Amino acid sequence: MISSLLTKENLVKAVKGSVIGQFSGQISFVDVQTDSRKIDENLPAMFVPLMGEFQNGHKYIPDVLKKKVSVVLINKAEYQANVDLYEKMAEENQKVLFIAVENTLTALQDAAEEYVSEVCKNMIKISITGSCGKTTTKEMMVSVCKEYFGQENVAYTKGNLNSETGLPLSVFKIKGSEKVGVFEMGMSRKNEIGEISKVYKSKYGIITNIGSAHIGILGSRQNIAEEKRKSLDYIPQDGAAFVGADDDFCDFCCEKVKGKVVKFGPNLDEKESKVAFVKDNGLFGTTFTLEGLQVNLPIGGSYNYHNALAVIACAREIGIPAEKIKAGLEKFAAVSGRMEVGRKIVKGKKVTVINDSYNANPDSMKKSIELCAELKDVNQKIFVLGDMKELGQESVKAHENIGKLLSKIDASYIFLIGPEMENAFTSYDGNSILEWNKDKSSEIYTEISIKIKSIIKENDVILFKASNSMNLKEIIEDITCEEGK
Repeated sequence: MISSLLTKENLVKAVKGSVIGQFSGQISFVDVQTDSRKIDENLPAMFVPLMGEFQNGHKYIPDVLKKKVSVVLINKAEYQANVDLYEKMAEENQKVLFIAVENTLTALQDAAEEYVSEVCKNMIKISITGSCGKTTTKEMMVSVCKEYFGQENVAYTKGNLNSETGLPLSVFKIKGSEKVGVFEMGMSRKNEIGEISKVYKSKYGIITNIGSAHIGILGSRQNIAEEKRKSLDYIPQDGAAFVGADDDFCDFCCEKVKGKVVKFGPNLDEKESKVAFVKDNGLFGTTFTLEGLQVNLPIGGSYNYHNALAVIACAREIGIPAEKIKAGLEKFAAVSGRMEVGRKIVKGKKVTVINDSYNANPDSMKKSIELCAELKDVNQKIFVLGDMKELGQESVKAHENIGKLLSKIDASYIFLIGPEMENAFTSYDGNSILEWNKDKSSEIYTEISIKIKSIIKENDVILFKASNSMNLKEIIEDITCEEGK
């Protein structure tokens, strides 16, 4: 195990900081945290207190000093406003290195960038972003890479730590012995991807698509495309960018790429992609061939087939053979809350439950509804749909469009939840039994669960789709009791 993620000299230089107090000697930290509660008392750590509109992480410094923290970053403005306090802390904790920096978030990113440059010199670095599908694509890529490089030789984003703080914290988990890294890049503000791309500097970059997620923050798909393509800014001439051939922003995203551009998609010629579609298996995946080998992708939806094509294009480019790609894709399991399909027992009836409630935007909501609409040989189709968040002034129109789409769908029951879903409710003009609830309280969720249990029949399909904050998993957990055989 390494003695320290960075030396004192490298860290101070990277964060452009100044040491508080009379600290001398070297430091040792093997963990980095921005949440004081996550600091392990048995691991020497660096604590980075963040500043927010309603939060000042510096107030937790006394708590972390009681643990095995060895480095603490401090905003200069905070330090200057409380010089005596921090000088006293440094005097009383001389084994802890206190560093004053201009901005602790920027310093976290700069420290992570320095760490990546030190430990990832021989690692194949892959980045993945897009309006939807990036986590699923990341997990597919990880599964394929593990097949070829080995379980212990793949570093990757755990969960959804893909943000301005999440990606830096993720890369600090890289040991340095891995052969490949697969890291996801998300965004919730302008230039967030630009900042974290600078930290990681991928050699290979995938953009799954340009959709309308976060349009309320960025204002237009054009602005979203401009942000997403920043993930390709550091790709070198011997690297490659992978962009959907059918995406209307494909050419725009490829304009400034210094390396090779590789397009992927279901409509490419087999001679170019080495992939041929065979059969859509509905909820249970897609069958296709790769270099003549039959592959059974175990997750449903044409969009997940599209994600697999992105993975195939990247995997082939970095030298992974077809048989390993096949094995990795076939072993892939759906990410929790993302098109997670399961046979469950509800009130003694075997039903199919689709949990796609981790996130939602107009593109992914439309795709999930259409997938269920196309299902054959099922009984009732029951939709439980919640608000799509972060759409800003586009929210009313987006939810109205969902109502219009649902009007064309042959569903037995539709439950709409949340204030934004009122727009879908008022624009609906179909024949399904429709119910809208403004609130997402536990009481309302219990009522919906009771109603679902009362109407359920053998071989029904229930779709749960919403933004994560709607917490539809409460209903899912309430109505399901055991897996079907």
